[in-house]
Amino acid sequence: MNTATILTKIKLLAVSFSFPPLVYPRSIQVARLLKHLPVSTVLVCADERRARKDSTLEPDAEARLEACLRLPFRFPAVQAAAEKLARTLSLPILWKNPDRYISWNRAALNAIKRYCEATGYRPDLLVTFGQPMSVHLIGLALKERYRLPWVAHFSDPWADNPINKTDPLTKAVNRRLEKKVLGFVDRAVFTCQQTVDLVQTRYPKSWGGKFRVLPHAFDPGLYPSPPGMKDPEITIRHVGNFYRSRSPKPLFHALARLHQANRECLADVVFELIGVLPRSGAASLINGKFPEGLVRIKASVPYRDSLGLMASAEGLLVIDAPAEKSVFLPSKLIDYIGAGRPILGLTPPGASAEVIRSLGGWVADPSDIEAVTSAVRSFLLFLRQRSLEKNSVWGDPDVRRRYTADCVAEQFVTILQDVLHS
Repeated sequence: MNTATILTKIKLLAVSFSFPPLVYPRSIQVARLLKHLPVSTVLVCADERRARKDSTLEPDAEARLEACLRLPFRFPAVQAAAEKLARTLSLPILWKNPDRYISWNRAALNAIKRYCEATGYRPDLLVTFGQPMSVHLIGLALKERYRLPWVAHFSDPWADNPINKTDPLTKAVNRRLEKKVLGFVDRAVFTCQQTVDLVQTRYPKSWGGKFRVLPHAFDPGLYPSPPGMKDPEITIRHVGNFYRSRSPKPLFHALARLHQANRECLADVVFELIGVLPRSGAASLINGKFPEGLVRIKASVPYRDSLGLMASAEGLLVIDAPAEKSVFLPSKLIDYIGAGRPILGLTPPGASAEVIRSLGGWVADPSDIEAVTSAVRSFLLFLRQRSLEKNSVWGDPDVRRRYTADCVAEQFVTILQDVLHS
C-alpha cells in the first residue's frame, strides 16, 4: 500500500481563520496546501462578513474537503471603538493579546465540539494555521481536549515579527503565549530557515526537533498560456500592496538617476505598480522626476487576473522594506516564480534575496540606491537582449520545481507522517 493510500485514511482537523474567498495571503496558501494533501480534511474557517472577497481564490479548494465549517465573524462596535482609543493613547495589550481576532476562538471551539458530538468525528491529527496567531490558542485548547498530535503552521514570526512595532508589555505577553504554544506543539512550521533561526534562538535547544521549513507554493495550472508576440514595449510589473516601510521610493529614486544619466536605457519601458500605495508621497515622487508614462499606478485586481498580469509581463519586480536581514518569504514571490518571468528583487539580505539569486535573478538592497540603480540598469539590459525569447519560461527549473504545489504538499505529508509515527 503506497503513502497516498495510507494517508487518505487519516482524518485531519485543520483550523484557519483565513480561507477563500476571504482576500488574505494566507487564504490562498492554506487552500492550496490542503487541496493537494491526500488526507480526509475537516476545516474550520471564518466567514468575515465585511471583509473583501474574491471568488477566483482557489475556487475548487472547498470541494476537496471532507467538511468545511464556516463560522461568522464580525468586529463588535465596542471593539472598533476600543481599538481606535488604544491607537490614539498608545495603550498596551488591548486587542493585541495576541490580535484583534481572538473573539473568534470561542465560536470555533464550540463549533468543533458540536460537530464531533453530532457526527462522532475523531480526528487523528490537528493543524492550525496563522495568521492570525490567535488561531494557535485554539490549537492549545484542542490539544488538551482531544490529546491530538498537533502541527502549528506559523508562516511568519509571532512575538518577534519585525513588522509589528509593539510596546514592551504587549511584546512580553505575546512572547509568553508563543512560548506556551511552542511548548505543546509537536511540530512548528515556518516558510523559511531565516524565520526558524529568529524564533529558535529564545527557546531550549531540545525544542529544535520541532521546527520545520515549508515554503509557500504555486499551482502551475492557474497561469494562462504565454501571450503571442507583443509590441516592443517592455513592461515590468510589481503586483501587491505597499504599506508601512515597504515603499516604491527606492525604485523611483533609481529611475530618476537613470533618466538623468542615460535616458535611452528607459526608452519603451513601463513599470506598472498594481495594488495599493500609501496616500502620501507616491504622486510627488513621480512628478517631474522622469518621463510621464514610465511608471503607471493601477488598482488591485482579482487574484486570477493578477496571475495573468504576471505571466504577460517581460519582467517582475519585488520591493521589500529595508532591513538588516529579512526573515520573510512572501507568497507573492512564489506566485512570481510560477509565472516564469525574470525577477528583480529590491530586497535586503535574507530569504527572498536567496531565492531570487538561486533562480538566476537580480537583487539589490533597497537601502543602497547605487546598488538599486545598477540592478535596474542590468535588468533592463537583460530584458532587451531577451526580446526574441521573452515568452519562454525563465528561472532555474530545479528551483522552480521546489515551489510547485505538488512538491510542497509532499513535504507537508512528510511532516504529518513524522508526527504520526513519533
